[in-house]
Amino acid sequence: MTKTKLILVACFLLVFLAGGSLGMLLFRCKAKPEPRSWLADELKLTDAQREQMRKIWSEAPGPWSRASNEKRHAAATQRDGDIRELLSEPQRMRYEAIQKDFAKAMEDLSQEQRKAFDEAVAKTKQILTPEQAEKYAAIMKRQRDHGPGGPGGPGGSPRHRRPTSRPAGDRPPSSRGVPPADR
Repeated sequence: MTKTKLILVACFLLVFLAGGSLGMLLFRCKAKPEPRSWLADELKLTDAQREQMRKIWSEAPGPWSRASNEKRHAAATQRDGDIRELLSEPQRMRYEAIQKDFAKAMEDLSQEQRKAFDEAVAKTKQILTPEQAEKYAAIMKRQRDHGPGGPGGPGGSPRHRRPTSRPAGDRPPSSRGVPPADR
């Protein structure tokens, strides 16, 4: 073998090994890291503590749970009924009108927000390639079905969302649960 052929073989092997190393590095980078928790980072929790924390909070019935929302709704309904009993007939009629106006304003606001969201989704779809659009549709479906935090997370699944068709008097403004910021 001549010296030139030997150098070419050595260069080929170096390039081949460099490509393999780069491929392995990119493969590791593509692996999704465990979601980071600002609280766990702040407390400098060990991996075991992080897992225990995740388990504790995934099992905790908090203000974002369906049972909690149902209890809040029941308490608000009871409160509203008790207030109605305190009122005279003219006061009760005015109270019902206020509740109805509030429910209408909240419904109008929800429709405005939904319209703005739908417009943003449509604009987003226009800038995507067909492959990106397909992936985006899957993400949007997952968001619609489970919310950003998965079932029970922010947004929750439809069974965790408050119905919007309640009578005006039964819609307490404070009965919405607040999901944890960190899951």
